[in-house]
Amino acid sequence: MSVTLLLITHDDIGSSLLNTAINMMGISPMVCKNLKITAQMDIEQGYAQAVQLCETFDENDELLILTDMYGSTPSNIAIKLTENTTSRQRLIVTGINLPMLVRIMNYAHLSLTELAEKACSSAADSIFIVTEETDCD
Repeated sequence: MSVTLLLITHDDIGSSLLNTAINMMGISPMVCKNLKITAQMDIEQGYAQAVQLCETFDENDELLILTDMYGSTPSNIAIKLTENTTSRQRLIVTGINLPMLVRIMNYAHLSLTELAEKACSSAADSIFIVTEETDCD
């Protein structure tokens, strides 16, 4: 069983992060899809599009959903996807950033839970207040 990655974000955040990560790595080691939520969309429209997108995934794959901001429309859509789940296991991680996405792709062979943990740790570990004393190594 493998993990499919679904990004649900405001506007072009997800597509920009996904394209950048794939360009950095040279390939995408896992199935990755992006759902762009615009200001004109309501949660029902976004949810309908998310369901359609999920129907294109292998039904045996687990699903890791990344959103940009907890409590916003993209994360509410993700939550709704997990509430109306079939047998496929789904986890949501919010606060997507580039280091998180690259780490997930580097560890694409891990389980869904392990990938979610890697996502959270890499996101936290990649945030710094840069001062003259900050070590860049």
